[in-house]
Amino acid sequence: MPNAPMSTTRVYVPDRIRSGQALWLDGEKAHHLVRVLRVRGGDAVVLFDGHGGEYPAVVEETARQRVRLLPGLHSPRDVESPLRIRLIQGISRGERMDFVVQKATELGVRRISPVHTASSVVRLKGERAEKRGAHWDRIVQGACEQCGRNILPPVDAAADLDSVLGESFGGSRLILHTGATQSIGSLRLADPELTLLVGPEGGFTEAEIGLASRSGFVPVSLGPRILRTETAALAAIAILQSRFGDLLQPA
Repeated sequence: MPNAPMSTTRVYVPDRIRSGQALWLDGEKAHHLVRVLRVRGGDAVVLFDGHGGEYPAVVEETARQRVRLLPGLHSPRDVESPLRIRLIQGISRGERMDFVVQKATELGVRRISPVHTASSVVRLKGERAEKRGAHWDRIVQGACEQCGRNILPPVDAAADLDSVLGESFGGSRLILHTGATQSIGSLRLADPELTLLVGPEGGFTEAEIGLASRSGFVPVSLGPRILRTETAALAAIAILQSRFGDLLQPA
């Protein structure tokens, strides 16, 4: 019998997993498993490749920078929320944006779209944008390993707000705005698809709010207090998931 850890270790594998076909992990991921999580030969883990479902697996061999795993039969386990939220988030500085990407993933957001706005301090272009995008992808992978999701929400390449607002949207569209007269708690949704637009540290300009309104976004508020951008985004997602998703459902 495999030696199961106290809590199940979940591992994202970037390549397609095949039941009964051993695979090797190396580099940073193998180092994390061996040096941080302390997995050993015979330990039970769970693998997922982002295409849905997961695979119970056994650690067959560990080395300093390599781990060999044997996947078992595919399990179609699905914990995706019925509420399909796309988060369009004004890019904030450093750890604040990382925090939003991580926690939005844990809260079940289906897609994350970072945008430059008039108030954005951070502007990502070229190689810097590619590096930050890869960094956010790794954050999403780690968040899915932690929270039990088997499908990774994509993080779009950073783009300008007006470009993203020129896309076509289905379902409901909301923009967080402290001056809105409608509370997010009073919403009624007829469609499980929803797009949530949240500004960076400096918020949106009146011109940007007008542009969003013309694109069908309804201003909503979170109450009388002014929240930081990362707090506002996550509070709104949690409210929406508890009212229209699965946040309050039993496991």
